[in-house]
Amino acid sequence: MNILLIRAKPTFMDMIVGIPIGLVYIAPVAEKRGHHVEILDLALEADPHPVLLRKLEERKWDLAGLSCMTPEFEGAEIAARHIKEFDPALPIIFGGQHPTIVPEQAVSQEFCDFVCIGEGEETFGHFVDVWSSHRDLSQVAGLAYKDKDGQPRRNAPRPTIEDVDSIPIPAYQLLDMDRYAEADSARYTPKYKRATQIFTSRGCPWHCTYCHDLFGKHFRARSPENVLEEMRLLYDTYHIQEFMVEDDIFNFDMDRAKKICDLIIESGMKVALQFGNGIRLERMDEELVHKLAAAGTHHVSIAIESASPRIQSLSRKNLKLHMVKDVVGWTRRYGINTLGFFMIGFPGETVEEIKMTIRFACETELDEALFSIVIPYAGTEMRSQVIRMGMYDEGAEVDNLRGVIRIETPDFDFKTLKRLQRRAYMMFFLTRFRFLKMLPKLFSLRSSKRYLRAIERNFLPEAIVGPNTRAN
Repeated sequence: MNILLIRAKPTFMDMIVGIPIGLVYIAPVAEKRGHHVEILDLALEADPHPVLLRKLEERKWDLAGLSCMTPEFEGAEIAARHIKEFDPALPIIFGGQHPTIVPEQAVSQEFCDFVCIGEGEETFGHFVDVWSSHRDLSQVAGLAYKDKDGQPRRNAPRPTIEDVDSIPIPAYQLLDMDRYAEADSARYTPKYKRATQIFTSRGCPWHCTYCHDLFGKHFRARSPENVLEEMRLLYDTYHIQEFMVEDDIFNFDMDRAKKICDLIIESGMKVALQFGNGIRLERMDEELVHKLAAAGTHHVSIAIESASPRIQSLSRKNLKLHMVKDVVGWTRRYGINTLGFFMIGFPGETVEEIKMTIRFACETELDEALFSIVIPYAGTEMRSQVIRMGMYDEGAEVDNLRGVIRIETPDFDFKTLKRLQRRAYMMFFLTRFRFLKMLPKLFSLRSSKRYLRAIERNFLPEAIVGPNTRAN
């Protein structure tokens, strides 16, 4: 079969978060079965529609695949509709975090024929085997599809992949890696221009109520040697010098994390590391921070979320807040930049608790902070809680497939949260003269767009900049 895997153009931002990593993971699965696979990344294109049409005209495609997270679904739907307009008979399979959450709803749409639920490698491989040989789709665990009557069907779930070292190295050869070096990244500004993201583990054992469950709640780690093999391939073949580690919780196994650092140091590769998806405080010690710095780490994000012990408990984050001082102190000692993730507007949170979080952030030695308004995304425990208790904006349509609802309680509405968010940023960057450290980044060609977009999003009225798809 000829298979075209597509990342759609996001509708909520014009910057990308690196390569379409989910697609390069599933591509080799089909290639090893003898299928012809290409990847089209429309996120790189200023005008994606004509690029998509040209690619569709290149050959007779037998299957199209689209992967998306919740904020990317609108763009994926647009791309899928264009595909169906071009060739109504071309089957489309969706995958990724958002379709995994609402598979029956997604596959009920006229532009979607199948959904790959959860981890894609084994399910997608089994699916292309069955589909290409015209066998019964009901035997493919982890698949949602339309039956012969057009009704949605969801098969039994597929177990997670325990031996993650057995997953093939991503098909980087299907991408033009040079284009990503020139793209504006929404992640932290890389130290080196040639940077890409990498996964060294899957799964997170914590059960935060606001988080998705794509990789499950069981930590599954690649061996340090397997990780280094991929890094060496990227370094030698594609001249990648920075790795953006995207794990849910890279440092859950501290000994493994230290071993990865040791192998990088021993390899002699001149590389940088950043951990933009967040690390877990309780799984840090000074030795690990020292090794991370020695291996080239220049940035880590720390997911703190709330300074209220009550909210920590209600959200099941259960972070040991007293460790913030120690961990940030270690990162400063070894020259690693830190960014704190904070969330305001949890269901049941009071304005005083929000102000507590803002004060806490200001009192830390964090270099930067991200204050997000809580969004109860589809598929999360928090979404169910908010809907059950009616804690959302009046008149909003509760649509798990497309809708993003905003939390509203007797204590706050969205306008109140936006005001508190602006106050948080003002207080944080004025405290400890942090704004002076930010000035070079605002005037840097490499980083200015990212920070100016943040200023636009958080300080200009929605009537001027337009509605934000993420609503936070």
